[in-house]
Amino acid sequence: MKEAENIFSRIRVSLRQRKIKVQEIKFYYAGQNTKRQFLSGVVSANFKIFTLVIDKKGRKITDTPENFAIIVADLINEINLWYKTKKMNVVLDRHFYRRVYEYKFNKVLKAKVNKDLKYQLKHIDSRQNFLVNIADMVAGAILWKYHGKDLQFYNLIKENIIIEKIVSWPELKRKSLS
Repeated sequence: MKEAENIFSRIRVSLRQRKIKVQEIKFYYAGQNTKRQFLSGVVSANFKIFTLVIDKKGRKITDTPENFAIIVADLINEINLWYKTKKMNVVLDRHFYRRVYEYKFNKVLKAKVNKDLKYQLKHIDSRQNFLVNIADMVAGAILWKYHGKDLQFYNLIKENIIIEKIVSWPELKRKSLS
């Protein structure tokens, strides 16, 4: 946690010196140097990266609490298999701002996550928690790899990637229905 705070603080100081105001750091809005500096900080802090890449197979995935919960549950279950833990704290960028959607998400997630795992879930506004910024920057680097863009950012973090699971959306959706 302290390492994450240090990464974020160094980047903010660097941006302030260039007279750039920023509340949060997003991959798509950050410059090349900011991305490189941020992701190098992630690597030097030795963060472990677990990623789930969804191959949509040309389909559109509707942005619903149910679909988002299916994807998050699969990643949580993968992390749980790796660490073989009974407890986990899960911090998510607040994806749905309406309480009813958050409730639906939580309900589906509970049904899909390994029953032996006790987890604490927090939906956080990314402007209030720098950990979410780290996830955003890492996700951006991985997305660029799969979209055939600049690999330099992925190459910075690849040694810290523990799991890089690729799954087709139709397969994941079908598995969630059984």
